[in-house]
Amino acid sequence: MLNRTTNSAANSWVSYFCLAFVAMAGLAYLNFLPAVVDALAGGIGFSPQQAGTLVASNGYGALLGSICAIFVVRHIAWKQALLITFLALCIMELCTAAWSTYTSLLVWRFIAGVLGGFSVGVSFATLARLSNPDRAFGALLLIQFSIGSMIIYAIPLLEALLGDYAVFYTMAGLVCLALLCLPLLPALPAQTHTKQQTKRLQLSAKSSQLLLAMLLYLVAASGIWAYAGQIGLAAGMSQQQTSQTIAMTGLLGLGGALLPILNPNRAHRAVCLSGGISLSAIAALLLCFAHFDLIYALALALLFFAWPAVHAYLLAVTAELDSSGQLSSFAAVVSSVGMASGPLLGSALLNSDVFTTMLGTFAALLALSLGMLLGPLKTPRLAQSQLATTPEQDYQTTRSIR
Repeated sequence: MLNRTTNSAANSWVSYFCLAFVAMAGLAYLNFLPAVVDALAGGIGFSPQQAGTLVASNGYGALLGSICAIFVVRHIAWKQALLITFLALCIMELCTAAWSTYTSLLVWRFIAGVLGGFSVGVSFATLARLSNPDRAFGALLLIQFSIGSMIIYAIPLLEALLGDYAVFYTMAGLVCLALLCLPLLPALPAQTHTKQQTKRLQLSAKSSQLLLAMLLYLVAASGIWAYAGQIGLAAGMSQQQTSQTIAMTGLLGLGGALLPILNPNRAHRAVCLSGGISLSAIAALLLCFAHFDLIYALALALLFFAWPAVHAYLLAVTAELDSSGQLSSFAAVVSSVGMASGPLLGSALLNSDVFTTMLGTFAALLALSLGMLLGPLKTPRLAQSQLATTPEQDYQTTRSIR
Protein backbone atom coordinates (compact mmCIF):
# COMPACT_ATOMS: atom_id res chain seq x y z
CA MET A 1 0.00 0.00 0.00
CA LEU A 2 2.85 2.34 0.85
CA ASN A 3 4.56 1.65 -2.47
CA ARG A 4 1.32 2.39 -4.35
CA THR A 5 0.96 5.72 -2.53
CA THR A 6 4.58 6.62 -3.24
CA ASN A 7 4.19 5.75 -6.92
CA SER A 8 0.97 7.80 -7.10
CA ALA A 9 2.74 10.84 -5.67
CA ALA A 10 5.64 10.43 -8.06
CA ASN A 11 3.31 10.09 -11.04
CA SER A 12 1.45 13.21 -9.93
CA TRP A 13 4.62 15.29 -9.94
CA VAL A 14 5.64 13.82 -13.32
CA SER A 15 2.26 14.84 -14.77
CA TYR A 16 2.53 18.38 -13.40
CA PHE A 17 6.05 19.02 -14.63
CA CYS A 18 5.65 17.33 -18.01
CA LEU A 19 2.51 19.37 -18.67
CA ALA A 20 4.31 22.51 -17.51
CA PHE A 21 7.25 21.86 -19.83
CA VAL A 22 4.93 21.28 -22.80
CA ALA A 23 3.06 24.51 -21.98
CA MET A 24 6.36 26.39 -21.85
CA ALA A 25 7.86 25.03 -25.07
CA GLY A 26 5.45 26.60 -27.56
CA LEU A 27 6.63 30.13 -26.75
CA ALA A 28 10.01 29.18 -25.32
CA TYR A 29 11.65 32.39 -26.54
CA LEU A 30 9.81 34.35 -23.84
CA ASN A 31 12.02 32.65 -21.25
CA PHE A 32 15.17 34.21 -22.71
CA LEU A 33 13.66 37.23 -24.45
CA PRO A 34 16.62 39.57 -23.72
CA ALA A 35 18.91 37.10 -25.52
CA VAL A 36 16.57 37.08 -28.54
CA VAL A 37 16.46 40.88 -28.67
CA ASP A 38 20.23 41.11 -28.22
CA ALA A 39 20.80 38.58 -31.01
CA LEU A 40 18.47 40.37 -33.41
CA ALA A 41 19.96 43.77 -32.54
CA GLY A 42 23.50 42.39 -32.54
CA GLY A 43 25.02 39.84 -34.89
CA ILE A 44 21.88 39.39 -37.00
CA GLY A 45 22.01 43.11 -37.79
CA PHE A 46 18.68 44.75 -36.95
CA SER A 47 18.21 47.90 -34.87
CA PRO A 48 16.90 47.72 -31.27
CA GLN A 49 13.55 49.10 -32.47
CA GLN A 50 13.31 46.48 -35.24
CA ALA A 51 14.27 43.74 -32.78
CA GLY A 52 11.45 44.79 -30.48
CA THR A 53 8.99 44.77 -33.37
CA LEU A 54 10.13 41.31 -34.49
CA VAL A 55 9.52 39.73 -31.09
CA ALA A 56 6.21 41.60 -30.92
CA SER A 57 5.26 40.04 -34.28
CA ASN A 58 5.97 36.63 -32.80
CA GLY A 59 3.80 37.57 -29.83
CA TYR A 60 0.86 38.74 -31.90
CA GLY A 61 1.04 35.55 -33.91
CA ALA A 62 0.83 33.73 -30.57
CA LEU A 63 -2.25 35.80 -29.80
CA LEU A 64 -3.98 34.53 -32.95
CA GLY A 65 -2.98 30.97 -32.18
CA SER A 66 -4.27 31.22 -28.60
CA ILE A 67 -7.60 32.62 -29.84
CA CYS A 68 -7.97 29.64 -32.16
CA ALA A 69 -7.28 27.32 -29.23
CA ILE A 70 -10.17 28.81 -27.22
CA PHE A 71 -12.73 27.68 -29.78
CA VAL A 72 -11.36 24.20 -30.49
CA VAL A 73 -9.74 23.06 -27.24
CA ARG A 74 -12.92 21.35 -26.04
CA HIS A 75 -13.46 19.46 -29.29
CA ILE A 76 -10.05 18.15 -30.38
CA ALA A 77 -7.76 15.26 -29.59
CA TRP A 78 -5.34 17.59 -27.85
CA LYS A 79 -2.32 15.26 -27.72
CA GLN A 80 -2.42 14.71 -31.47
CA ALA A 81 -2.92 18.44 -32.01
CA LEU A 82 0.15 19.22 -29.91
CA LEU A 83 2.19 16.61 -31.76
CA ILE A 84 1.42 18.12 -35.17
CA THR A 85 1.87 21.68 -33.92
CA PHE A 86 5.24 20.97 -32.32
CA LEU A 87 6.57 19.22 -35.42
CA ALA A 88 5.65 22.22 -37.58
CA LEU A 89 7.03 24.68 -35.03
CA CYS A 90 10.35 22.85 -34.84
CA ILE A 91 10.76 23.16 -38.62
CA MET A 92 9.86 26.87 -38.44
CA GLU A 93 12.50 27.56 -35.78
CA LEU A 94 15.23 25.67 -37.64
CA CYS A 95 14.49 27.57 -40.86
CA THR A 96 14.46 31.06 -39.33
CA ALA A 97 18.04 31.70 -40.46
CA ALA A 98 16.92 31.40 -44.09
CA TRP A 99 14.99 34.68 -43.85
CA SER A 100 17.49 37.54 -43.80
CA THR A 101 15.34 40.58 -44.61
CA TYR A 102 13.33 42.42 -41.98
CA THR A 103 9.96 42.07 -43.75
CA SER A 104 10.29 38.37 -44.51
CA LEU A 105 11.45 37.59 -40.97
CA LEU A 106 8.55 39.61 -39.59
CA VAL A 107 6.09 37.34 -41.43
CA TRP A 108 8.00 34.16 -40.58
CA ARG A 109 8.08 34.92 -36.87
CA PHE A 110 4.37 35.75 -36.94
CA ILE A 111 3.58 32.29 -38.34
CA ALA A 112 5.84 30.64 -35.76
CA GLY A 113 3.97 32.60 -33.11
CA VAL A 114 0.62 31.28 -34.34
CA LEU A 115 1.83 27.70 -33.88
CA GLY A 116 3.36 28.43 -30.49
CA GLY A 117 0.31 30.31 -29.25
CA PHE A 118 -2.01 27.49 -30.28
CA SER A 119 0.05 24.95 -28.35
CA VAL A 120 0.10 27.21 -25.28
CA GLY A 121 -3.67 27.71 -25.39
CA VAL A 122 -4.25 23.95 -25.51
CA SER A 123 -1.68 23.32 -22.77
CA PHE A 124 -3.11 25.98 -20.45
CA ALA A 125 -6.55 24.39 -20.70
CA THR A 126 -4.98 21.06 -19.75
CA LEU A 127 -3.10 22.51 -16.77
CA ALA A 128 -6.33 24.10 -15.53
CA ARG A 129 -8.00 20.68 -15.28
CA LEU A 130 -5.52 19.44 -12.69
CA SER A 131 -6.84 19.51 -9.14
CA ASN A 132 -4.46 22.18 -7.80
CA PRO A 133 -4.07 25.10 -10.23
CA ASP A 134 -1.67 26.97 -7.92
CA ARG A 135 0.75 24.07 -8.05
CA ALA A 136 0.18 23.48 -11.77
CA PHE A 137 0.90 27.04 -12.87
CA GLY A 138 3.63 27.40 -10.25
CA ALA A 139 5.36 24.44 -11.90
CA LEU A 140 5.00 26.20 -15.26
CA LEU A 141 6.63 29.40 -14.02
CA LEU A 142 9.33 27.41 -12.20
CA ILE A 143 10.31 25.67 -15.42
CA GLN A 144 10.16 28.91 -17.40
CA PHE A 145 12.58 30.76 -15.15
CA SER A 146 14.87 27.73 -14.78
CA ILE A 147 15.16 27.33 -18.54
CA GLY A 148 15.46 31.07 -19.08
CA SER A 149 18.34 31.57 -16.66
CA MET A 150 20.30 28.59 -17.96
CA ILE A 151 19.93 29.58 -21.61
CA ILE A 152 20.75 33.25 -21.06
CA TYR A 153 23.88 32.21 -19.21
CA ALA A 154 24.85 29.79 -22.01
CA ILE A 155 23.97 32.01 -24.98
CA PRO A 156 27.49 33.43 -25.54
CA LEU A 157 28.85 29.87 -25.78
CA LEU A 158 25.95 28.72 -27.95
CA GLU A 159 26.46 31.63 -30.34
CA ALA A 160 30.16 30.76 -30.60
CA LEU A 161 29.22 27.19 -31.53
CA LEU A 162 26.06 27.71 -33.60
CA GLY A 163 26.29 31.29 -34.87
CA ASP A 164 24.07 34.36 -34.49
CA TYR A 165 20.84 32.35 -34.81
CA ALA A 166 21.68 30.12 -31.84
CA VAL A 167 18.62 31.33 -29.89
CA PHE A 168 16.30 30.01 -32.60
CA TYR A 169 18.08 26.65 -32.73
CA THR A 170 17.70 26.52 -28.95
CA MET A 171 13.93 27.05 -29.33
CA ALA A 172 13.81 24.12 -31.77
CA GLY A 173 15.65 21.96 -29.25
CA LEU A 174 13.15 22.77 -26.51
CA VAL A 175 10.24 21.91 -28.80
CA CYS A 176 11.87 18.54 -29.52
CA LEU A 177 12.13 17.89 -25.77
CA ALA A 178 8.44 18.75 -25.42
CA LEU A 179 7.65 16.13 -28.05
CA LEU A 180 9.38 13.56 -25.86
CA CYS A 181 7.19 14.62 -22.92
CA LEU A 182 3.91 14.06 -24.77
CA PRO A 183 3.70 10.28 -24.08
CA LEU A 184 3.97 11.01 -20.33
CA LEU A 185 0.97 13.34 -20.25
CA PRO A 186 -2.34 12.18 -18.70
CA ALA A 187 -5.37 11.72 -20.94
CA LEU A 188 -8.04 14.35 -20.30
CA PRO A 189 -11.55 14.80 -21.73
CA ALA A 190 -11.82 17.07 -24.77
CA GLN A 191 -15.36 18.34 -24.30
CA THR A 192 -18.18 18.85 -21.79
CA HIS A 193 -21.94 19.34 -21.96
CA THR A 194 -23.23 22.04 -24.28
CA LYS A 195 -25.25 23.72 -21.52
CA GLN A 196 -22.11 24.12 -19.37
CA GLN A 197 -20.11 25.28 -22.35
CA THR A 198 -22.53 28.14 -23.04
CA LYS A 199 -22.36 29.27 -19.45
CA ARG A 200 -18.57 29.19 -19.27
CA LEU A 201 -18.11 31.35 -22.33
CA GLN A 202 -19.41 34.33 -20.32
CA LEU A 203 -16.96 36.63 -18.54
CA SER A 204 -17.95 37.97 -15.14
CA ALA A 205 -16.90 41.39 -13.88
CA LYS A 206 -14.39 39.77 -11.55
CA SER A 207 -12.80 37.61 -14.23
CA SER A 208 -12.62 40.61 -16.58
CA GLN A 209 -10.80 42.68 -13.93
CA LEU A 210 -8.40 39.83 -13.24
CA LEU A 211 -7.61 39.41 -16.94
CA LEU A 212 -7.11 43.14 -17.41
CA ALA A 213 -4.79 43.27 -14.39
CA MET A 214 -2.85 40.33 -15.84
CA LEU A 215 -2.60 42.11 -19.19
CA LEU A 216 -1.24 45.33 -17.67
CA TYR A 217 1.24 43.45 -15.51
CA LEU A 218 2.60 41.36 -18.39
CA VAL A 219 2.88 44.36 -20.72
CA ALA A 220 5.11 46.09 -18.18
CA ALA A 221 7.06 43.03 -17.06
CA SER A 222 7.74 41.72 -20.56
CA GLY A 223 8.74 45.18 -21.77
CA ILE A 224 11.36 45.45 -19.04
CA TRP A 225 12.41 41.85 -19.61
CA ALA A 226 12.88 42.35 -23.37
CA TYR A 227 15.18 45.36 -22.90
CA ALA A 228 16.98 44.20 -19.73
CA GLY A 229 20.13 43.45 -21.68
CA GLN A 230 19.98 46.67 -23.71
CA ILE A 231 19.49 48.69 -20.50
CA GLY A 232 22.67 47.17 -19.08
CA LEU A 233 24.62 47.80 -22.29
CA ALA A 234 23.45 51.42 -22.41
CA ALA A 235 24.62 51.81 -18.81
CA GLY A 236 28.15 50.87 -19.87
CA MET A 237 28.26 47.15 -19.05
CA SER A 238 29.75 44.52 -21.32
CA GLN A 239 27.63 41.91 -23.11
CA GLN A 240 29.05 39.17 -20.90
CA GLN A 241 28.38 41.14 -17.72
CA THR A 242 24.75 41.83 -18.59
CA SER A 243 24.15 38.21 -19.60
CA GLN A 244 25.62 36.93 -16.35
CA THR A 245 23.67 39.44 -14.25
CA ILE A 246 20.38 38.57 -15.95
CA ALA A 247 21.07 34.85 -15.63
CA MET A 248 22.05 35.00 -11.95
CA THR A 249 19.22 37.28 -10.86
CA GLY A 250 16.81 35.24 -12.96
CA LEU A 251 17.47 32.31 -10.65
CA LEU A 252 15.53 34.21 -7.99
CA GLY A 253 12.50 33.58 -10.15
CA LEU A 254 12.73 30.00 -8.95
CA GLY A 255 11.96 31.22 -5.45
CA GLY A 256 8.94 33.15 -6.65
CA ALA A 257 7.67 30.18 -8.65
CA LEU A 258 8.07 27.88 -5.64
CA LEU A 259 5.65 29.95 -3.54
CA PRO A 260 2.46 28.60 -5.15
CA ILE A 261 3.96 25.10 -5.48
CA LEU A 262 5.06 24.58 -1.88
CA ASN A 263 2.38 26.74 -0.28
CA PRO A 264 -0.76 26.58 -2.45
CA ASN A 265 -2.82 28.39 0.21
CA ARG A 266 -5.53 30.56 -1.32
CA ALA A 267 -5.57 32.78 1.77
CA HIS A 268 -2.10 34.09 0.87
CA ARG A 269 -2.87 35.05 -2.72
CA ALA A 270 -3.87 38.65 -1.99
CA VAL A 271 -0.68 39.33 -0.04
CA CYS A 272 1.54 37.67 -2.63
CA LEU A 273 -0.13 39.47 -5.53
CA SER A 274 -0.02 42.90 -3.90
CA GLY A 275 3.55 42.48 -2.73
CA GLY A 276 4.75 41.05 -6.02
CA ILE A 277 3.27 43.82 -8.17
CA SER A 278 4.65 46.46 -5.80
CA LEU A 279 8.15 44.96 -6.00
CA SER A 280 7.91 44.93 -9.80
CA ALA A 281 7.01 48.65 -9.88
CA ILE A 282 9.96 49.43 -7.60
CA ALA A 283 12.22 47.42 -9.93
CA ALA A 284 11.10 49.48 -12.95
CA LEU A 285 11.99 52.72 -11.16
CA LEU A 286 15.34 51.40 -9.91
CA LEU A 287 16.38 50.53 -13.46
CA CYS A 288 16.45 54.25 -14.21
CA PHE A 289 19.71 54.16 -12.21
CA ALA A 290 21.14 51.12 -13.99
CA HIS A 291 24.55 52.81 -14.30
CA PHE A 292 25.11 51.61 -10.73
CA ASP A 293 25.86 47.90 -11.11
CA LEU A 294 24.41 46.99 -7.71
CA ILE A 295 21.13 48.81 -8.38
CA TYR A 296 20.85 47.17 -11.81
CA ALA A 297 21.24 43.73 -10.25
CA LEU A 298 18.87 44.56 -7.37
CA ALA A 299 16.15 45.79 -9.74
CA LEU A 300 16.31 42.66 -11.87
CA ALA A 301 16.31 40.48 -8.76
CA LEU A 302 13.10 42.12 -7.50
CA LEU A 303 11.37 41.75 -10.86
CA PHE A 304 12.42 38.16 -11.43
CA PHE A 305 11.41 37.08 -7.93
CA ALA A 306 7.97 38.70 -8.13
CA TRP A 307 7.00 37.91 -11.73
CA PRO A 308 6.47 34.10 -11.55
CA ALA A 309 4.53 34.29 -8.29
CA VAL A 310 2.21 37.02 -9.56
CA HIS A 311 1.57 35.31 -12.90
CA ALA A 312 1.05 31.87 -11.35
CA TYR A 313 -1.45 33.14 -8.76
CA LEU A 314 -3.41 35.08 -11.39
CA LEU A 315 -3.58 32.01 -13.63
CA ALA A 316 -4.67 29.89 -10.67
CA VAL A 317 -7.55 32.26 -9.92
CA THR A 318 -8.76 32.16 -13.53
CA ALA A 319 -8.55 28.36 -13.47
CA GLU A 320 -10.83 28.23 -10.43
CA LEU A 321 -13.37 30.47 -12.12
CA ASP A 322 -13.86 27.85 -14.88
CA SER A 323 -13.06 24.20 -14.20
CA SER A 324 -13.41 23.31 -17.92
CA GLY A 325 -10.16 25.09 -18.74
CA GLN A 326 -11.68 27.38 -21.38
CA LEU A 327 -11.10 30.53 -19.34
CA SER A 328 -7.48 29.45 -18.90
CA SER A 329 -7.20 29.31 -22.68
CA PHE A 330 -8.53 32.87 -22.70
CA ALA A 331 -5.89 33.72 -20.09
CA ALA A 332 -3.31 32.34 -22.53
CA VAL A 333 -4.61 34.86 -25.08
CA VAL A 334 -4.25 37.65 -22.54
CA SER A 335 -0.74 36.45 -21.73
CA SER A 336 0.14 36.49 -25.44
CA VAL A 337 -1.19 40.04 -25.83
CA GLY A 338 0.76 41.21 -22.80
CA MET A 339 4.01 39.50 -23.74
CA ALA A 340 3.80 40.81 -27.31
CA SER A 341 2.73 44.34 -26.42
CA GLY A 342 5.46 44.91 -23.84
CA PRO A 343 8.38 44.84 -26.30
CA LEU A 344 6.33 46.74 -28.88
CA LEU A 345 5.43 49.49 -26.42
CA GLY A 346 9.01 49.55 -25.21
CA SER A 347 10.32 50.05 -28.75
CA ALA A 348 7.83 52.90 -29.27
CA LEU A 349 8.90 54.61 -26.03
CA LEU A 350 12.60 54.11 -26.66
CA ASN A 351 14.29 57.35 -27.61
CA SER A 352 17.94 57.22 -28.72
CA ASP A 353 18.73 54.38 -26.32
CA VAL A 354 17.41 56.40 -23.36
CA PHE A 355 15.12 54.17 -21.28
CA THR A 356 13.78 56.59 -18.64
CA THR A 357 10.43 57.29 -20.34
CA MET A 358 9.90 53.62 -21.05
CA LEU A 359 10.64 52.55 -17.48
CA GLY A 360 8.46 55.29 -15.99
CA THR A 361 5.54 54.22 -18.19
CA PHE A 362 5.95 50.59 -17.20
CA ALA A 363 6.02 51.54 -13.49
CA ALA A 364 2.72 53.39 -13.98
CA LEU A 365 1.18 50.35 -15.71
CA LEU A 366 2.22 48.16 -12.80
CA ALA A 367 0.59 50.53 -10.33
CA LEU A 368 -2.58 50.49 -12.45
CA SER A 369 -2.51 46.69 -12.48
CA LEU A 370 -2.42 46.65 -8.69
CA GLY A 371 -5.34 49.08 -8.59
CA MET A 372 -7.37 46.80 -10.89
CA LEU A 373 -6.84 43.91 -8.49
CA LEU A 374 -7.96 45.69 -5.32
CA GLY A 375 -11.64 45.02 -6.01
CA PRO A 376 -11.38 41.31 -6.86
CA LEU A 377 -8.96 40.66 -4.00
CA LYS A 378 -11.44 42.06 -1.48
CA THR A 379 -14.28 39.81 -2.62
CA PRO A 380 -14.89 36.51 -0.83
CA ARG A 381 -12.78 33.63 -2.11
CA LEU A 382 -14.53 31.51 -4.66
CA ALA A 383 -13.18 28.22 -3.46
CA GLN A 384 -13.55 28.54 0.31
CA SER A 385 -14.34 24.86 0.64
CA GLN A 386 -11.41 23.77 -1.49
CA LEU A 387 -8.35 22.94 0.57
CA ALA A 388 -4.79 22.61 -0.63
CA THR A 389 -4.25 19.08 -1.86
CA THR A 390 -1.38 16.69 -1.47
CA PRO A 391 0.42 15.20 -4.46
CA GLU A 392 -1.33 11.88 -3.75
CA GLN A 393 -4.75 13.57 -3.92
CA ASP A 394 -3.74 15.41 -7.10
CA TYR A 395 -2.82 12.13 -8.71
CA GLN A 396 -6.10 10.49 -7.76
CA THR A 397 -7.99 13.45 -9.28
CA THR A 398 -5.88 13.24 -12.42
CA ARG A 399 -6.62 9.53 -12.72
CA SER A 400 -10.34 10.14 -12.34
CA ILE A 401 -10.41 12.34 -15.44
CA ARG A 402 -8.31 10.11 -17.65
